[in-house]
Order: sequence, then structure tokens, then C-alpha cells
Amino acid sequence: MKIKEKSINNQQPTTNNTVLLLGADENECLPILASLHRHGVSVTAAAPRRLSMGHFSRYPAKRLISPDPNKEPELFINWVEESVKGGQYAVTLVCGETATWLLASARTRLEPYTRIPLVDVSRFYICRDKSRTMKEAERLGIPIPRTYYPDDVGIEAVARAIPAYPVVLKPCISNGARGISYPKNAAELASLYQATRAEYKSCIVQEFIPHSGMQYKAEILLDANQNILAGGVYDKPRFYPPTGGSSTLNSTVDRQDILDLGIRYLKGIGWYGMGDCDFIVDPRDNTPKLMEVNPRFTRSIKILVSAGLDFPYLLYRLALGLPVDPQFNYAKGLYLRYFLSDCVWFLRSPNRFKARPSFFWFFGRNLKDEIFSWADPAPSIAFFIVYVSRLFNKKTRQSMLRSR
Repeated sequence: MKIKEKSINNQQPTTNNTVLLLGADENECLPILASLHRHGVSVTAAAPRRLSMGHFSRYPAKRLISPDPNKEPELFINWVEESVKGGQYAVTLVCGETATWLLASARTRLEPYTRIPLVDVSRFYICRDKSRTMKEAERLGIPIPRTYYPDDVGIEAVARAIPAYPVVLKPCISNGARGISYPKNAAELASLYQATRAEYKSCIVQEFIPHSGMQYKAEILLDANQNILAGGVYDKPRFYPPTGGSSTLNSTVDRQDILDLGIRYLKGIGWYGMGDCDFIVDPRDNTPKLMEVNPRFTRSIKILVSAGLDFPYLLYRLALGLPVDPQFNYAKGLYLRYFLSDCVWFLRSPNRFKARPSFFWFFGRNLKDEIFSWADPAPSIAFFIVYVSRLFNKKTRQSMLRSR
């Protein structure tokens, strides 16, 4: 299938349907590869190492080794530019936080050669930096946990203003709950703030929301005019670390109120492309409160793709300026399990035998695995080898097995 359409965004018309997918070592690459393959789109999967899930998948037409965006960011972008200069890739998609940020930062540099469906870097940074995320939410009247900005007023002023402990100390830029701590008093807050700031730079302090409240994710796709092209919500019955972190089990739900809040936020900042809004329902007043916004494909996007919202293909069509039929109907009650991480949750959670659904539920028509698929089983081999090998690195092992 060849695609030819008018020039958009001051780019030359494209006559191919080939996609360059960066970050093919990330979990979210798998539903993207499967989706595009299903629609006849030819994908070149690029990852920093051969032992990657995307390279083991049967779906890519071609596989490339890229520089590691986390270790060599400038070299990575230079490599991307050289790869797309010939015009062989109609669209470039990306997985992973660092790689997505780098691509957004270099978008204007790369746009003469390929379509990149990412918002401009100034809006992207609003969602990458939790301080800016929270300030925009306050401006838009979207509920958030009570938030303090020590980088603006000083940690001493924040400590004096806090009515009760514990509180949550968060780096403004981090991923997967890394760097989050729970100071129990003013002295501990001051000490942890200095240590966290030394490693992560800017921080925010928030009131502690009891974890008995359910957490939700609203995934939303918008075009350049902020029209909503797709949207769905799923919850996080289990997550790791147990005190608050990345999900190990998700399920699709009908929460139009949470979807509406996510849409309101993204439209309020003039968003374009994929956006993921994380909420927690405060059990004290039953109000959904915004926790963060991820300006990228998220690790658990497979659940909504499996439920009927074909985000990867819609984003591909959006990038090319092709018509997109909005999608909002999706299957409710579908579960997605991140099995190895869920096993770590089981080892560390005090609620291991009380969880519903049970940890020991392994099979069912409405249960999917984040990595494994009978249609494409080989990526699970690469994932397992990499996951186990990380346990041999002391620093990585401590991060993977941390309890909070």
C-alpha cells in the first residue's frame, strides 16, 4: 500500500508508508509494532542493543541498532537525523521517556525529512516537569493534591506551611516513581530534599493521598486543533513499589469523569498527539486528583489497544494528515498484567493474599500480559533475559526491588 497526499506542516509529500520506531527496547513498542503490522505499515525497529523486544518481534520489516539515548543523547539525535535524511521514513514514532524528550527537542531539526507526531517542546516540557504540570492544573481548576514548590519559596517556608505529615517529596523530572520519598517530619523533609535535589535537581512537595484510593490512567489522542480522536481509562489495582509506583495490573473501566478531566487538562495547554493523565481518587473526599501527565506512549498502552482503541495506527494517520475516525468505544473489564513485576509486588506487598483479583489468577479470556503474546512470543525471551540480567547489577537490583 502506497500513500500519497498533500504536503502538510511545510513538508514534502510522502509516497511511502514506512515508519521508523525508536526505542524498540521499551515495553510499549510491542503493541505499536503489532498495530502497524496489522494495518500493513512497514516498520523499521531501532534499539540500542540487539537483545531487545522489538528486535525479537516478528513484526518489523527491518531492525537497526541506535545509540543509547540515555547515555549518548547528542549521538542519538545525530544518528536519527542521518537515518531519516533520505526521506525513506514517512513517520518517526518513539518509545521511552528520554528518547521521546530528545525527539521533541529536535523536532524542528528533523521535520524536513519525516513526520514526528509530537507537540512542540515548550508544551511537552509542561508535562515532563511535574512542577509546571501542577501549576497548569491549578490554573485550569483541575483538582490536585495540595502542592508546595520549595524551589520557588525555599524548603524552610514549605516545612512551616505543611499542616500534617507524612508528605510526598517528588523530583520534578523522573520516571517510574524513582526518587520519591515520604518525609515524616520537617527535619526529615529538609534532609531528604537536599539529597533528592542533589540527584534530580528540582522537586515538589505534595500532601500524602492515602493509597486506599484507586489510581487511574486516562489515555487521550488529540489533533493539532485539540479535537479528541480517541480516549479511554483504566485503573491500577496493583502497582510497585506498593507505596506508589508503576502498575503491575491494570483493568479497563468506564470513568467518563476522569476522561473528561484529562481532556480538559490537555486541551487547556494546547496539546497535540498522545497524552497520558494519571489520577488518584482521594478517599477522604472521593475526588479524582491529577498526579502527573506523561507526554508519550506509556508502558501499559497495550491494554487500551487490546480493548479496541488503536492509538498507534491513529497516531500514524494523524502524522500523515490522513482522515482519522475518532474511537471512544472500548471493552471494559479487560485486565493487563506485567507478570514479572507483579511477582516482585507479591514478594514485597503485605496485601499479597488479600488482593482482588487474586495474584494466582493466571488465565482468562479477559486477561492479557504486557509482554507475552501467543501471536508474537519471542519478545518475551529478550525481556526475560534483560530483566534477570539487571538483577546482577547492585544499583539496578536495589531500584527494582525497592519497597517504597
